[in-house]
Amino acid sequence: MNTIINRRQFISYLIAAGFTPQLFANSPQANEYFISAQGKNAANYGITRLNKTTNKPETTLSGFRGHGLAQNPARLESLLMFSRRPGKAVIEVNIITGKTTNQFTTTNNRTLMGHGCFSHNGKLLYTTETDLTTGAGKIAVRETENYQLLTEFNSYGIGPHEIKLMPDNSTLVIANGGILTHPDSGRKKLNLDTMKSSLTYIDSKSGNKIADYFVNEPKASIRHLDVAHDGTVAIAMQVQRKAMTKNQTVALSAIHKPGEKINLLTEPATLIDKMNDYMGSVTINNQSRIAGFTSPRGNLAAFWNMETQHFAGYHRLNDVCGLSVSSDQQRFILSNSQGEIRQLNAFTLQEEKSLRQRLPGIHWDNHMLTASL
Repeated sequence: MNTIINRRQFISYLIAAGFTPQLFANSPQANEYFISAQGKNAANYGITRLNKTTNKPETTLSGFRGHGLAQNPARLESLLMFSRRPGKAVIEVNIITGKTTNQFTTTNNRTLMGHGCFSHNGKLLYTTETDLTTGAGKIAVRETENYQLLTEFNSYGIGPHEIKLMPDNSTLVIANGGILTHPDSGRKKLNLDTMKSSLTYIDSKSGNKIADYFVNEPKASIRHLDVAHDGTVAIAMQVQRKAMTKNQTVALSAIHKPGEKINLLTEPATLIDKMNDYMGSVTINNQSRIAGFTSPRGNLAAFWNMETQHFAGYHRLNDVCGLSVSSDQQRFILSNSQGEIRQLNAFTLQEEKSLRQRLPGIHWDNHMLTASL
C-alpha cells in the first residue's frame, strides 16, 4: 500500500533524523509567518501570527502576557509561548489554525523565567525556572505530548532567562542573568549587591555543568542569546547602572565560542551609550554571519560581523525589540510595540522600505519568531 505524506510530515521526519528546518525554508511552497507575543493589557494579551500570504494578523488570546516563543522542530505547526517573568503559564498554539492545542502551568514553588527550547527531535521541552523557596535557577524537563514534568536540574546560577540547544543536539546554553526576583516583590531586583551573571553550558542528558563563563562587569546581566550553526553564541546584556559605582560605558553585546573567553563588542562606544544599558533581543543570520541586537530603550537595532566582530551598522525604530531572520536568511525582521514591522537586507543592512508595515491595534511584545511551514 502506498503512503502519501504532506510537506510538513516529510520535513518532520527529516528533522527527527537530525536535519534542521532552515534546510527547507527556501521552498516556494512554504508559508512564512511572523509571530510574537502581543497585547497592551490583560484583555487582549495573546500570540499574534502574521501570515505573509494573507498579510492579515490573527491573534489567539492567552489570558497572560507572553514573552519567549519556541517552535517544535518535529511538529512545525506547534508553537509554545512562555509567560513573562514571573509568570507560570505556557500555551501551545497551532500556527496554521490559531487554535489553542494545549497549556500547562508550573508547580506552586516554581516560576517561569520567560523562555524555553525543544530537544532536537521535539520530544522534550526545557524551560528556565526559579525555585521560589531557595531562589536557585532550575531547568525543567517535560515530555511534549502532555507536557508532564519528567525531571529538573540546576541552571548553576540565579535568574536563568533564555535557553538554546547547541548544534551538537546535546548541550544546552543558558543565560543566567544573576538577578534574584520573587513574585511577592513583583519585578523588584533583590540581590543587586551580590548579583553574578554567567553564560553556562549544561549536558542536557545528565544535567551536569560543562562550563560557565563570565564578563568582567559584575553588574552586566546576560539575558538573551542566539546560537549560530557552527556553535558560536551571540549574547545580549542589560546593565544594572544604579548598582554601579562608576559611570563608564559598558558593552551590551558579545560573541562567544565554547572553550574561549567571551569577546565583548565595545565599539562604537557613542552608539552603545545611546542604548541606555539595555539590549532586549538578539538573533544571528547564518548566511551573512551578522548578529543583530535590539535596544528598545535606545530605539536602535545594531549589528556586528561575527567573524571580524566589527560594527556593521544600525537602524533606528522607536521602541524596537522584536528581532528575527526571514526563512530564506535574506532579511532581518524588526518589530515594535506600535505594531510596526521593518525588514532589512541581511547583507547590506539597508531597509527594504516597500516591505514596511504598521498594523493598527497590534502591540508586538519583546520577541519575534519567523516560522516556515
